[in-house]
Amino acid sequence: MVNGYLYTGPLPLGSVVAHNCGAAGLFSDKVHPEVILEAHEVEGLYTLTVTIGDTVQIFEGPVSSMGRRQIGQALLRYLREYQGLPAEAPWGTMVGVRPTKLLHKYIDTYGSVHAATRHIRDEFSVSMEKLATLGAIGEYQRPFLSDTDDKKVSFYCGIPFCDTRCVYCSFPYGLYQDYAGKSQFLRALTRDIEDMKAIIESYNLTVDTLYMGGGTPTVLKDEDFHQVLKQLSLLVPEGHEFTVEAGRPDSVNPTKLRSMLALGVNRISINPQTMQDDILRRIGRGHSVRDVDELLQYVKNNTSLAVNMDFIAGLPNQTMPNMIENMDYVCQNLPENVTIHTLALKRGSPLYDLHMEDDIPEEHLVAEMVQYGKERLEAAGYVPYYLYRQQYMRGQLENIGYTLPGKACEYNIQIMEERQSILSMGPGSSSKWMRAPEYRQLKQHMPKDVDVYHVTIDALLEKRHKICERFWEVV
Repeated sequence: MVNGYLYTGPLPLGSVVAHNCGAAGLFSDKVHPEVILEAHEVEGLYTLTVTIGDTVQIFEGPVSSMGRRQIGQALLRYLREYQGLPAEAPWGTMVGVRPTKLLHKYIDTYGSVHAATRHIRDEFSVSMEKLATLGAIGEYQRPFLSDTDDKKVSFYCGIPFCDTRCVYCSFPYGLYQDYAGKSQFLRALTRDIEDMKAIIESYNLTVDTLYMGGGTPTVLKDEDFHQVLKQLSLLVPEGHEFTVEAGRPDSVNPTKLRSMLALGVNRISINPQTMQDDILRRIGRGHSVRDVDELLQYVKNNTSLAVNMDFIAGLPNQTMPNMIENMDYVCQNLPENVTIHTLALKRGSPLYDLHMEDDIPEEHLVAEMVQYGKERLEAAGYVPYYLYRQQYMRGQLENIGYTLPGKACEYNIQIMEERQSILSMGPGSSSKWMRAPEYRQLKQHMPKDVDVYHVTIDALLEKRHKICERFWEVV
């Protein structure tokens, strides 16, 4: 296996090279690269020379978007073959994060899901199995994407802290218990939320959904959690979708659940990732299988909250019997939503830094786990409703959200398909303003550094108001 690459050459081609190297599992490495890629642009032609040890391969293509795509596709196939993998992965040469976003664009252009998937197959050599999943998700999503009123929005609030760090996580946030500036953070977040309320009123916006994520929002102390939730509840109309990501079951208690119910929350995410205590300890989750089950049973017996549960295929030392056990638990308890993630090896994660790659199951085993999860869930009545992909995913696979009929989380659809403006609060969050039919975006990214966020909150809110004015007052 090769792990690091170094690219030199024209920037437009470099972006394509980076995406395809990432899809092949390679990281940028300027110090000890195993793959050297040198590109030149001469008289309307790109030449990309790939050197791996004593092996040299040359790719050529016209200086155009199509030429760059062709070189990228050939490079991905070559790198996969060099690593002893099939040249064609299930997703072919498709490397984007949002396959369904492209699908919807093609549905708009060609008039049907069938025509759109045919074009995707021809352009990217995607397998029939993945095309079928893609088409089914596209069909499910279309009713959620039909409203083009640009004053309908969704909100995201990010709480950028956890109380332990998972080995696969590359987010740059510290542990909440170690952060000394909690009060400053909460004051800044309060201003952020209050300002969003003013934006709703100034532009007469309708809020479809609100998602409180992280990090782990439920690491906040009970009273702080209640106050933040109370402020957020003023943004979303009663009865509209309001989700709290309570990913760590050990961070949730009856007090927090009472706050959620009193303040209009109607969805909760409980994320076991797997249902084996030895693997949970190995990946740094900080909770047990018993914690997961006790919380789920409490929620089912004492609340009306819809539940999502996340699982990961490809965790260190995970086996097929582990995935079977996970799906047995799901099918016995039938949470409204289930998301099956494929492990992504991310630079900056302990999994990467501690060189634990050898503990990750082989690509074909991860693919079998993902396929098994799909078959079990669909047999139990679930349907796939959203999908996304990441670089460095095991097997170049995907993450898929499944839902029982009529129970989908609309926010997940809107955030992935990028056809509705989503305005965000909190450190590290991103706002995107968009309008049909082009769906071009205006963006604002909040600082990831929590100290920078609370120190610069005035300037950040001023910038957001300017973007809102530009978007909604100048049409």
